[in-house]
Amino acid sequence: MLRRLLSCFGDENTPRNHASQGPDTYFTSSVSPKDDAPYSSSETTIGSSKSPPTPQIRDPPRSIQALCVVAKHTYGMTNAIPYPSIDNSNEVMIRIKAVGLNPIDWKSVDYNFCMPSFPWIGGREATGVVEAVGSNVHHLAIGDRVWTSTYYRDRRAGTFQEVCVVPQHTVLPLPESLSFESGACLGVAALTAAMTLWKWLAANMPASAIRSSLIVAHDSEPSRYILIWGGSTITGQFAIQLAKLSGLQVITVTSAKTRSLAERLGAAHVIVRDHKSNEDVIAEIRAITGDSLDLAIDIVGNATAASCLQGLSSSAPSALAALAFLKDGQDVPSNVTVAPVEMKRFIIETDNRMYAEKLIQLIGEGTVLLPDIEVLGGGLASIEQGLSVLRAGDMGGRKLVVQM
Repeated sequence: MLRRLLSCFGDENTPRNHASQGPDTYFTSSVSPKDDAPYSSSETTIGSSKSPPTPQIRDPPRSIQALCVVAKHTYGMTNAIPYPSIDNSNEVMIRIKAVGLNPIDWKSVDYNFCMPSFPWIGGREATGVVEAVGSNVHHLAIGDRVWTSTYYRDRRAGTFQEVCVVPQHTVLPLPESLSFESGACLGVAALTAAMTLWKWLAANMPASAIRSSLIVAHDSEPSRYILIWGGSTITGQFAIQLAKLSGLQVITVTSAKTRSLAERLGAAHVIVRDHKSNEDVIAEIRAITGDSLDLAIDIVGNATAASCLQGLSSSAPSALAALAFLKDGQDVPSNVTVAPVEMKRFIIETDNRMYAEKLIQLIGEGTVLLPDIEVLGGGLASIEQGLSVLRAGDMGGRKLVVQM
């Protein structure tokens, strides 16, 4: 297996000529990348007026460890991944400290999608410490605590490895109040909820948590409803809170087990789905909204997405964000727009950074609660185990994170 990986990634014994990189030569701190000294408020943070550490040029390690997808259904650990390079002046290198696990991580391997070639490196979100920057990166300093959301088409960006390289607009500050592990839920679920609401459903982006709370307090019965089917999922938990902050009255569908969670997060109406058909659930929703529901998010699957269509207004312009997709050939009423939720837009369109900035502002204010985090120790070697847990389901609203 190791020989196979070596042949695909390059000879780990071949030195890399970093001097040829010109303006993108590695700028690193004098701290060893293995240095795990705890973060303190005295360290340089993003946006700080303090001067960053004096950069030094040094030779990076020749290789790093990674969990690779070597074939459909098949993983392999290797220490032979060449140390990644910064290929342009707008890139950032991150020493990964914690990785969030998501259903897309195991589904892409089991069903062989989002895998441009084999071997490949998966993983779509992480927290860590800035290790190096390109010459055009000015808002980040070596040692900054950050989080990122990545794109599967660049193997350097996969988070199932010790170090990743990503575009600078996808790297944001990790608030000092958050640990690396708790912040590892931001890059997929939280960002998906934010962009779905504010970009694709065009909900009002709150100016601040305080102002949003005042608006809701003065208008205890907002006129506009939003349906969130799957409110106990990690994405659903963020969506409930952000929708409420955006002035919407949230109706969510969840289980009896997680009903109190949805209520605590701010849902105005919680429909318990246990022992009910989807038709029964829709009847309860229509008893609340009449024919006025014009926004819906489905996070469960194509059957519930189809049910969301039935709950939307039969005449008013309406929108559905089907995060788990609609069935091919699904009839969509002429008054309903199906929002094209494509999280790759965060990576390929730099303007979308504003949604992440607003999200982290609200989290930093302490108004948006993070999900319960279940941490797996053991680093990269624990990822397969974690993905098996996700595949089995029933996380009960908890987020699974691997500590590196």
